[in-house]
Amino acid sequence: MSQKLTREELNKLDKKQLIAFILKSQKTAPDENPPACNADAPPGFDCITLPDQPPAAAGIMAMQRGNKQLKAPPIPKVPPVPAACDDISAKKKEAVADPESITGVKRIFVKCERCDKTFIIDLPKKIVLANPLEVVPVTLLHAEDHALTVYLDQNFESRRDYVSEIYTIEG
Repeated sequence: MSQKLTREELNKLDKKQLIAFILKSQKTAPDENPPACNADAPPGFDCITLPDQPPAAAGIMAMQRGNKQLKAPPIPKVPPVPAACDDISAKKKEAVADPESITGVKRIFVKCERCDKTFIIDLPKKIVLANPLEVVPVTLLHAEDHALTVYLDQNFESRRDYVSEIYTIEG
């Protein structure tokens, strides 16, 4: 079989013949390591020196390029905080003028993860609607050793809930 085959001759070969042809035509790599690169550095590279340390921040140290003195741009001023954000009471809702005018109850469903029970509670609306907080904590004592604290929003939806241990001080 010759080393150079035409496309037609390659198509006529069976699988074993094709593999044998490929293995014969491949050059084997020498076992020794390839030679190391002994090329010299390009001209001008041997005189390059690096600075001992990086230059100071651009905002602190002025840089010089050619005949021009370049300076870092000034730091922009922070705009003042609006007065509405300064008021800490902005996180609280407006208190109801007359809490006694709120009547009725709201039925809520809460689940205690500790005892795996769901409770149906008729909660007076005054507890949540008359409170100045947007999320009102309500603690439900339903067992001797733990209690459930539910944080209710103004729509009586639970935002989060926690199980607390109960420890009584004897005195």
